[in-house]
Amino acid sequence: MWIAALGAMVLIYLSFEPDVEDVRTEDGGDAPTFVAGEDRAEGGSRLGLEVAEDERSLAVFRGGVRHTGRTPHRGPSRAAQTWRYDAGGRITAQPVLDDRGRIYVGSHDHRFHAVSPSGQGEWAVDLRSRIWSAAAVVGDTVFVGSDADALVALDSASGETRWRLHTEGDVDGAPAVVGDTLYVSGGRHLYAVSTEGDLRWRFEARGPFLLSSPAVDSDGTIYATSIDDHLYAIAPDGRMRWEYEADADISGSPTIGDDGTIYFGSDDQHVHAVDRDGARRWRAHLDGYVRAPVALGRHDDVIAAIYGPRPRVVSLDAASGTERWSFPVTLVESPEMGIASGPLVDGDGNVYFGAPDDYLYALSGEGELRWFYELGADIDSAPVITEDGTLLVGCDDGFLYAIVEGEPPPETPDGGLDPDAGVD
Repeated sequence: MWIAALGAMVLIYLSFEPDVEDVRTEDGGDAPTFVAGEDRAEGGSRLGLEVAEDERSLAVFRGGVRHTGRTPHRGPSRAAQTWRYDAGGRITAQPVLDDRGRIYVGSHDHRFHAVSPSGQGEWAVDLRSRIWSAAAVVGDTVFVGSDADALVALDSASGETRWRLHTEGDVDGAPAVVGDTLYVSGGRHLYAVSTEGDLRWRFEARGPFLLSSPAVDSDGTIYATSIDDHLYAIAPDGRMRWEYEADADISGSPTIGDDGTIYFGSDDQHVHAVDRDGARRWRAHLDGYVRAPVALGRHDDVIAAIYGPRPRVVSLDAASGTERWSFPVTLVESPEMGIASGPLVDGDGNVYFGAPDDYLYALSGEGELRWFYELGADIDSAPVITEDGTLLVGCDDGFLYAIVEGEPPPETPDGGLDPDAGVD
């Protein structure tokens, strides 16, 4: 019976494998593999390292390799929809943009889409399996992974495949880009790949799977999380510096703080703060899974999204982990439901996120509701804000939405403004 089951799995796997007869496929060749706990990097304390500047780029996941979730742009003070694009399937990926304003996003209908700034589809490529996470744009190339066990390089203008790297598992995290090197997770491995498709090394975690996007520090150290409960610090040559163990799965990407602290959430219901030598600074219990990446607020705080039974967004003091404020969304009883949308902090400190009650929310930096806007289904995608203030977000109804500044509220009979007008 197990032979039949194995055969069925092989058939499913092959059905998801893209047709790559006409492109170059890299299988790793002689690239070295370094194993967690066995191959150790040498070096002393890294606590005094200077922290790299916040990139704040629209071309990559969470604004840059530190994954701060901050943008210098300002989002709408009131919400109105200007367009929506039908991607044909659930969108969990954060959109990214190139320097022309073209938008790139993948969906669960297996297609990766290029969309004009006005919401018109320019091209779509079938990657033969679900696309969970964001792409990365470097020059005229877009790099994106999928559940077809592959990282693919696409021409940004046409969608033509330039090369494809086969991985030993799903690529569900966004590539992190440092110079001409991509760091991407696939199965239980972290891969270092050149932008030309040459595999330089791979790091093997203690167990599967690495589902997130790695963060990269100023000295090139890579931080990768895994559902084997570990945060790994990996030297630029692929050897492990240290590992930190949580008490449950870690599926969200790590974030590097302004003082070099590494923050991440876990299914152990905590947000963890770890220093650059792998020692815990603090951990905050939040009574729910923390699966989205945290964002850095404008008030020396960390913004985290929480699953049930009390889904909410909280602000934690970055130095101590003490809770400053909390904003709840619709109550659900299941711990498997909650806020998967990574919070975004704009130039004024306002916080934007989507929720499983079908609403997109905007809060002030102090946690007060500014507006909420109903879309067509759960919102698991992380939003982004373009230079002109348009807020882009994917939705489980299969649409990519563009939200802009709404009309100002009408005056009331006494000459004041109606505070509820324009709030969905």
